[in-house]
Amino acid sequence: MQPAIGFDVKRSALVLGIGLVAASTLLSGAIHGWMSDRWGPPRNALAAAEKLQDIPDRFGNWELQSSDELAESVLTMLECIGYTFRTYVNQETGETVRVGVLLGPSGAMSVHTPEICFSSRDYTVFEERRRVAIENAGGEFWALTFRANNLDADMLRVYYGWSTGEGWSAPEEPRFTYAGSPFLYKIQLAGSLPRGADPETGDPCRAFLNDFVPVAERYLVKAD
Repeated sequence: MQPAIGFDVKRSALVLGIGLVAASTLLSGAIHGWMSDRWGPPRNALAAAEKLQDIPDRFGNWELQSSDELAESVLTMLECIGYTFRTYVNQETGETVRVGVLLGPSGAMSVHTPEICFSSRDYTVFEERRRVAIENAGGEFWALTFRANNLDADMLRVYYGWSTGEGWSAPEEPRFTYAGSPFLYKIQLAGSLPRGADPETGDPCRAFLNDFVPVAERYLVKAD
């Protein structure tokens, strides 16, 4: 009888082990599906996407110059639910800033950063990213500087950050920070720097964020 008992114990352990692996796999799949909106975006995410189109064309000294569309390949990669991608010009200084506010699942929205998008044959990171607090924007953003790989070595100042619909932040690990959010906003903007300009003083993006964020936040939906 003893061998039979031993066999039953081993079989029970095997069944339990298989069950744990299966449960772990299902849980992992469920978490990934939730973070990637595999089963479709939450209903309030669709409403949030529509509101992005209502961000004003004019605020402060800034006026809309153009509204552009992102390539289908980019939208697919980001699993984007909605977005607005615009160029604004400052009516006093003539400076232009391109800004995109995107909405999508937290997983995809948190992993694609400008370091990946810009660092290619066209640009090289000139100044590594650092957190910057923008007073009127009421939050923190990552800021970094790129240099174009051309004869003029044009400089580009870029900012980006994330929001769940209330305030903006720049965490080190956004994928984990926002893992529990049903959807996530990402803001990314870029402005050219005059040749030889100090990013701290000749940066049009700072002034733009101070004016844009308080206005844009009225058209964000808090992720519940």
